[in-house]
Amino acid sequence: MAEWAQQAHVLADHALPGALGAVTSLHFDPLSELLWVGSASGQVTSHTNTLPSLTRCTSYAAHGTPRQPHEVRTILSDDKSILSLSDSSIRAAQRSGLGRWTIDVASDVFVGGATASAQNGQLTDTDVVLTINTNSGGVVRQAPSEAVLTHLRKSGRYLCTGTAQGTIQLRDPRSLSIEHKLSAHHGGLIDMQAEGHLIYSIGWTLRQGRRMAEPFIKAYDLRTMQPLVPIPMTAPGGPALLAVHPKKSSIVAVATPQSQFQVMDTQYAGLSQFYSLSSNAYITSMAFSSSAEALAFGESDGTVRLWTSGSGTSTVRFNSYPTAPPPMPDLVPPPPVVEWRNDTPLSCIGLPHYKEALLSCPDYDTLWSDASPLFTMPMPLDKSVLEQAVSVQGTSYAPLPRHLRGTRNQLAAGDQVLARFDRAGKLKPGAAMRLRSGRGTRRVRVPFRSEQDEGDAAPESDDAWSPTGRGMPAYYAQMTIQYSKFGVEDFDFAFYNKTPYSGLETNIGAAYANSLLQALHYARPFRAFAKRHILLACTADDCLLCEAGFLFRMLEDAQGINCQASNLLRVLVRSPQATTLGLLDQGALDVPYAHLVQRLHHYVLDQASQRALRTGALLSLPPSQLVLCANPCAWSMMVHSQCGACGHTTSRQQLSHAVDLLYPSAPTRWQHDLPALLSLSICREVLAKMTCRQCQTAFAPHKTWRTLVSTDALPAMLCMNAGVLGAEQLAYWVPRGTGGGFVPPRLAMQVDRGHVRAAGLWNEPAPPHAAVYLLRAMIVQVQGAYDAPHLCTYVRGPGEKPDEWVLFNDFLVRPVDEAEVLHFGASWKIPAVLVWERIDSAAQAHAAQLREMAQSLQPDTTLLTRDWNMAANRNTEHVRHRVMTEDELPDPGTLVAIDAEFVSLANEQLEVFSDGTRSLLQPSHLALARVSVLRGEGPSEGEPFIDDHIHTTEPIVDYLTQFSGIQPGDLAPDTAQATLVPHKIAYKKLRLLVDRGCRFIGHGLAKDFRIISTLPLYSHFDLYVPPSQVIDTVQLYHSPAHPRKLSLRFLSWFLLKQDIQKGLTIGDGANETVHEGHDSIEDAAAALQLYRRYLVFERDHRLEDMLEDLYEIGPRVHWRPPDKT
Repeated sequence: MAEWAQQAHVLADHALPGALGAVTSLHFDPLSELLWVGSASGQVTSHTNTLPSLTRCTSYAAHGTPRQPHEVRTILSDDKSILSLSDSSIRAAQRSGLGRWTIDVASDVFVGGATASAQNGQLTDTDVVLTINTNSGGVVRQAPSEAVLTHLRKSGRYLCTGTAQGTIQLRDPRSLSIEHKLSAHHGGLIDMQAEGHLIYSIGWTLRQGRRMAEPFIKAYDLRTMQPLVPIPMTAPGGPALLAVHPKKSSIVAVATPQSQFQVMDTQYAGLSQFYSLSSNAYITSMAFSSSAEALAFGESDGTVRLWTSGSGTSTVRFNSYPTAPPPMPDLVPPPPVVEWRNDTPLSCIGLPHYKEALLSCPDYDTLWSDASPLFTMPMPLDKSVLEQAVSVQGTSYAPLPRHLRGTRNQLAAGDQVLARFDRAGKLKPGAAMRLRSGRGTRRVRVPFRSEQDEGDAAPESDDAWSPTGRGMPAYYAQMTIQYSKFGVEDFDFAFYNKTPYSGLETNIGAAYANSLLQALHYARPFRAFAKRHILLACTADDCLLCEAGFLFRMLEDAQGINCQASNLLRVLVRSPQATTLGLLDQGALDVPYAHLVQRLHHYVLDQASQRALRTGALLSLPPSQLVLCANPCAWSMMVHSQCGACGHTTSRQQLSHAVDLLYPSAPTRWQHDLPALLSLSICREVLAKMTCRQCQTAFAPHKTWRTLVSTDALPAMLCMNAGVLGAEQLAYWVPRGTGGGFVPPRLAMQVDRGHVRAAGLWNEPAPPHAAVYLLRAMIVQVQGAYDAPHLCTYVRGPGEKPDEWVLFNDFLVRPVDEAEVLHFGASWKIPAVLVWERIDSAAQAHAAQLREMAQSLQPDTTLLTRDWNMAANRNTEHVRHRVMTEDELPDPGTLVAIDAEFVSLANEQLEVFSDGTRSLLQPSHLALARVSVLRGEGPSEGEPFIDDHIHTTEPIVDYLTQFSGIQPGDLAPDTAQATLVPHKIAYKKLRLLVDRGCRFIGHGLAKDFRIISTLPLYSHFDLYVPPSQVIDTVQLYHSPAHPRKLSLRFLSWFLLKQDIQKGLTIGDGANETVHEGHDSIEDAAAALQLYRRYLVFERDHRLEDMLEDLYEIGPRVHWRPPDKT
């Protein structure tokens, strides 16, 4: 054994000797040449290996306060953190001293190791063994200790815990279960160390009822679980501290409290070496370096002694291998030298602290105005002026266009820029976010809001609504998704919705339609109408009614999980008619959302009726079933026109779906309630001049009016557009006196000689033989003083409580009172659309008849048994699937394997700040490009029955060929060589599999089936899949002790001995071609095999061992298969 000599004796910290207390723990850093020292006051300090000064590198207060110090009991380290333990907390800090996390401890804790995990937990005040995640500070797992634990060490195979009774427990590091027990010392343990297959302990013995330190060092061989010959120690005072040689486990150093230590070899007991420290203090801690060249001692006077076994050099190696240099503080650059010249700007010299406003910061109330040239940019010239401009010698002139005549000296309406700032010139809270948001730039000024009402729309400080208050509650504010680097995946939608009713996301185009879709979904007649239509064989890819039916199914199944209406809105945006009618939400439009949604209301209902009737005619449905294709919102009325010259009258039948409220210019007293305006709007009379076809009189006055057939012919739904265009119309909705309000909760309607008589019902019974309508939903436009306008929807009784109202503000969903819904007092809330549902006995009988007739409609199984294809030049070599036969149609519980590939329709939008940080404004927009589904069981297990490429008409910005394998031309009918189908057919195939109860196996379904609160949602299909029907191999092969999710390629290489995702080879011989990217069939087959292998591991109880092997080999190969497998 080498001789030891003292090389350094320094204070643990820069404080006075003894000020920080004794040195209670020592630890040599295995990743840097540092010695970490913990003191009784909670201070942690690091020292370099420079001799003899041991220069201090880092020092920070880790535990306790100066008044309530907590000693540092143990120090550990990993590649990211320095872990320190006291009797009150566990703390992780960077090597620079910056804290990462802290766990408060309810009782004494001793640390001996840590593993990684992504789970969280709480420490308890009972005797348990804990495994802690060093990344987040969460508790991974707990196990009972059966006794009070005093020591914790790690050996090569076991986790060794020492108890207060002197017993050593050997535990499995994975499960923390006790496998062996060693009875070491009857009086308790003093110290315990483990190295390799040996474990050493020193402890107390009982003599005449008193505890005394045993003068022996006991050793155990963990291979045979047998004790070795005890090693005697002759130093007075008995052993107090142990340290095992890191390179030769048979050598151990043992110290006494009286500044003496002994180095001995258990194999050669006679070669012991005795040393004495020239100190009057006690030895309180001891540690060996990993290089075995240094032995450190901590003393009660706050000093550290370093002994080495080598010759006296300027440095000593703490580690036997090269390590990273210790962290050093950032160098502060010196202030720049100013070369003062006549042209040197004053701004190069920083200003001192000041308390009064500077002259360069005047009061903006006196200088700022909407007309100030400092803050109002010049208005851009009209394009027609620039097109006709003529330039002569640098001066341009043009004639004034006709549409600009008469507009001189008029100030255009501004954007209230100054209203976004406070008196200090800073953006008000929320204004910056609204300026960056896409919809926040669309500021439509309400034309009938007075300047005094601007303050009424400011959000209130609390979160409550009051009928006497005029401010807008905070939950009406516009909702904006805050994106992280993962996009929308980790956004907490559950924070905004605690109800079982699903909201709709806003990160897609034309998302203002969410309000109308929610209103129509909760109107039961229309929802049943749309769900009946998706059971018919409608193959039109632009059918809004089909997409509405799919969306309603998803909202029903999601039960509070946020959804997307991306498919329906995609069809709407692609529609030429929607573009012509101005239904798309363009930021440059100055049309209020209340007007826009009323246009959309007409368009959607008209399109639904046309598509349903057209589908019924194409399918040649019998007359008895054509009633299933009737829109429940349709009004059948007669339009009469009479000539004032000859009296000739003509009549024609007209189908209408929504009623636009008309407000008389000179209303009478009885025309101030909603039922009266409704009657006037339905049977309105119009006077016009036109040429009579009977008498041929030019400009003859014609009177036109409408009549209804009977009360029984009234529709099952009454859809109403509020038509509030100005302050005069909004005044009708403001409550008057002590009445029940303008909007009644129920309406009673009767047809008398062709004319409609309507009456509002609050608490009184309905008249006999009247059609009774219940207010089911209402869409309103809300707009704060500093917010862009947006739409919200009120829905009555979506659940079992008919008197309950729910507010849908995009993905924010919360219950509200009926008084809040029906009250219109302040101008921040403007009515747009009202949806009424007929609830009288005749309507209920008709609805029951429709439900009975709809039972004959069954899903179209030819979707799975027919080979769908729209590619004109499909190559048979690219057809790798075989469609199902009638006998193979899946039953509930049938296993199928699925994988999908995507292309990018729009790149992500980033905002880069001056400091280099980035903020994601809009994630990339992905579209489905290919989906493959394989048989998961039976004689044809692993054979594809769906392998469809999806026809895409939108411009593709990136085919993502490296990952998707999709190349230009693969998604076009003229150039595609593989099976190509419309998006709707692919969706209906998967919808049919879900409805038949199939269980989907795949890898990474959290991306394809977006998982939120363990409930999957397909973000690109608008397809909800119950969690009981999803088997995700990412979750199956994930260990709770590790945060990393394993890739499909790594799992296939390790478990299946397959190297996948290297491209697709088609053909053979000279015709063989290799396609770049992933192959969805190959990935789905690999996921299926991994699931089968998982069942074997679980059956043999080898799952945990296999997972530990995966996470052990992963870092060695950087989590990817080697180049040569």
